[in-house]
Amino acid sequence: METRSSPNIRTLHRLAQQVGIPNFKKLPKDVLFVKLQEQYDMDRLLRTEARREKIDTLRKQKKRKFEDAESSCAIKNTPATVSNPRPKKVKLNTIDPIMFEPIGNKKTCFKFARPNGTVVRFNIESLVDYLLASGDFNDPETRIPFSDTDLAEIDAIARRSGLNKPSVLDAKHNENAFSETKFRRDALLALERCAGEVVTDILEIIETFDPDDAQMQLVMREFPAFLDYYRQLRDADPAYASKCNAHWRLFMQGPPNRPNTDECGLINVVCHFFKSCDQGAQH
Repeated sequence: METRSSPNIRTLHRLAQQVGIPNFKKLPKDVLFVKLQEQYDMDRLLRTEARREKIDTLRKQKKRKFEDAESSCAIKNTPATVSNPRPKKVKLNTIDPIMFEPIGNKKTCFKFARPNGTVVRFNIESLVDYLLASGDFNDPETRIPFSDTDLAEIDAIARRSGLNKPSVLDAKHNENAFSETKFRRDALLALERCAGEVVTDILEIIETFDPDDAQMQLVMREFPAFLDYYRQLRDADPAYASKCNAHWRLFMQGPPNRPNTDECGLINVVCHFFKSCDQGAQH
């Protein structure tokens, strides 16, 4: 068989390793080429590999630019700047990160020092309500876990403030208090991730497939899979599902300054499908 138009043997071995063909190194080049072409859509594998190589090249260039900029900044720094640095004054926030209200009395707010040296303040009432309602004992902004010492301090401030609320430290160690809430949250996140993977596959199909093949893949496989996940997400939490739907439509369109290429208008079709799923959920 003529293999002049086929890739070299190293490329064939690399593609075979990606799709998981057993004992591919023992197969002749022409047999391996036919197997990849007929069973695994080798053209798509080559496009995926070329895109991956392009992304790796861009990442290396970005890393090189960052290292060059970092080295140039290090050269500009004089010894006088490095020696005896003036301690920086930590700027505290004036707005509560949870309720976006002004920070109240300094004695009734909780200060949390993060590992990077920044300090954030919370209104004690909104922080306690958040922790007890969510069962998530982490910093709401950075997801850094609150230690038992932090929670004990929160309880002490709440008592001094006259808040008649349960202890957040005791709530953290009560395994049965938030088991149902955590299970529901994990289930919603799992559904969102499954639907999000379908959305990512849809965009990849639009960007890499032939238009006719792309339409067949969307109608026969991707749209039904998305609709199944989205119905489950909608039944569990309609408001959360609508917000996810809006996010996915923006993801499909791309950023305003650099929208995703859509030569055949398939992105508009997909966004209309997503919107119709959301509108159908509200009626």
